[in-house]
Amino acid sequence: MDPITAPSLAQLINRASRALARDGDNTLKPLGLRYAQVPVLALLREGAELTQKDLAEATGIEQPSMAQLLARMDRDGLIHRTPHPRDARSQAIALTPTGGARVTDAHDRLAALDSRAVAGFTADEIGILRDLLTRVGNNLDRTNGTLTDEPAAPRSND
Repeated sequence: MDPITAPSLAQLINRASRALARDGDNTLKPLGLRYAQVPVLALLREGAELTQKDLAEATGIEQPSMAQLLARMDRDGLIHRTPHPRDARSQAIALTPTGGARVTDAHDRLAALDSRAVAGFTADEIGILRDLLTRVGNNLDRTNGTLTDEPAAPRSND
């Protein structure tokens, strides 16, 4: 393929990401969940009570988008908010029993989606893909100032 017309790495990664998000939404729809909610559900599933700011920072979701996401989750009965015990300007956010019950099923469905996404890959290839995507993300985070450690060393194939 001509290097001018060949998709760039960024385009290929974006295509895969969009496909995963689309299929993730379809996979989670029967549970009344959206793929974008998964990082929040994962952070709250251990019984933690976090603030909107904590969730935004941990997930990399911008504050306004996180506010909208949490409003929908609150409306759908997945989370509840209470006054934060140490910061009157904030609310502590936790999973409701309904939200907690859906986390395990969502995890199982998304594990099946992961398996479909790497169908035909060997375990070594999956490990290499995981390492490479982690390094790409770290490189971009470092460029944006959100990660300060040294670039990951190339993985050896010993």
